[in-house]
Amino acid sequence: MWAATAHAAGTASYPAPLTDARSTAHAWGVETRITSAVPCRVAFGINQTTFMAHVPEMVRAGLFSTQVTPALRQAAPHYLMNAMQTDVTPGFVHALFTQRGAPARCHFTWSYTAPDGRSHPMLDFDFTRQAHDRIDWTHMELGAMTSDMQNPVVDPIFDALVNQETVDVTIALAHGPDPADLPPPDQKPGMVP
Repeated sequence: MWAATAHAAGTASYPAPLTDARSTAHAWGVETRITSAVPCRVAFGINQTTFMAHVPEMVRAGLFSTQVTPALRQAAPHYLMNAMQTDVTPGFVHALFTQRGAPARCHFTWSYTAPDGRSHPMLDFDFTRQAHDRIDWTHMELGAMTSDMQNPVVDPIFDALVNQETVDVTIALAHGPDPADLPPPDQKPGMVP
């Protein structure tokens, strides 16, 4: 979705940026950069503070449900960053492998910068141009890339945060947009109020 705003498929030569400073992704706190051309390495980063400040715009744009209320945003930042990463990764991978002269394989890394300024890993994986070329990009469904990812590594701390927040989000959305459905933001996982 966002990667397409920078380059039409096949028009750029590798290693061209996957987004630019005027992209929606950049404005919403997502940075992309090719950190190494040979071997290919791409780093994606989310600035959590910027990202969270723009979640209302993402809701209006249809990226997130209108049930993502201020209380839900406060209770589930890792869930929301993970959902966005899941949604936009295919577009970035596609933007890279449609560049003229793209490599046969590339390593992709996702991380986020917390409000305290520290960087935290999210996900790493390898993807090949051969796997890219097998995907029907016009009719791609969510999760279609997962089986073709090689060497996927989900950071266990990020994964645990997403899993806990997923439980909170599931409960909250099942009951509706009432902030009372959410656990207090300072409640530790597994605690019962």
